[in-house]
Amino acid sequence: MRSVSLNHFALIVVLLINFTLFPVYAEEYKGILSVKGFGTVDIEKTVSNFQAKMMAKRAATLDAQRQLAEMIKGVQLSAGTSVEDFEVTKDIIATRVRGLLKGAFILKESVKPAENTFIAEVTLAICSTNESEICSKRDSIQLIRESVSEKN
Repeated sequence: MRSVSLNHFALIVVLLINFTLFPVYAEEYKGILSVKGFGTVDIEKTVSNFQAKMMAKRAATLDAQRQLAEMIKGVQLSAGTSVEDFEVTKDIIATRVRGLLKGAFILKESVKPAENTFIAEVTLAICSTNESEICSKRDSIQLIRESVSEKN
């Protein structure tokens, strides 16, 4: 009987933690579209560890920008397949994205050493609305659209 009571107590504690902590976390990022970019660099092609870290961070930022543009603007996909004697000999798929990212900002970033390299991770975000505190003083996609439509 006592183990049942401890199990119920543990379940209640877990539920209380979930219902008290997670809504705050979700509210903090409400109205934000975010992506994670990753980058690395060959240390042998750099003159210093500092340069390697900055290059890895730049690669991660570009990766995140590309992903964000793909989400907002869409992706142009080109593909080609070569077949000889009823067998696929070559399959090529290329993607392209083109767009302007206005109002994007770095939400989180880190650069960590790894085997003979540095791995950078950049979380890039853009506000879709101004609902969250982090977006209250930033341009949102909604505000940008409204200002463009007012000019037309």
